Amino acid sequence: MLWLFSQMFVLCAVAFALGSVLTWLTVRGRLRAEPPKQVLALPAPRLTAEKVVVDQPVARQKSLPLKGNSKTMVYHTADSPYYRRMKGDRTFASEAEAVAAGYRMWTTKGRVKA
Repeated sequence: MLWLFSQMFVLCAVAFALGSVLTWLTVRGRLRAEPPKQVLALPAPRLTAEKVVVDQPVARQKSLPLKGNSKTMVYHTADSPYYRRMKGDRTFASEAEAVAAGYRMWTTKGRVKA
């Protein structure tokens, strides 16, 4: 019985040693420090023509339309933090038109009174 145990012990020790050597052989090339790769700089922009500055006033839109949500019956003005995010299935020209349609103005959670 002792003979069988010693054979198994030697077999396991040899397998462990071979596995360690094989692992070391595959990893030893990666352990060397590689020189840092050269960073390429972008070329400077080319000046092909002079920039022309136009001093014409930009036509601004007087006011953005109000967006309304028909599920919540809330309308959002351009001052609303949600104005850009919401799609709004209804638009109104003025606040009076939105109120007449049964919509209420947007409020932040801090402004809602219980």
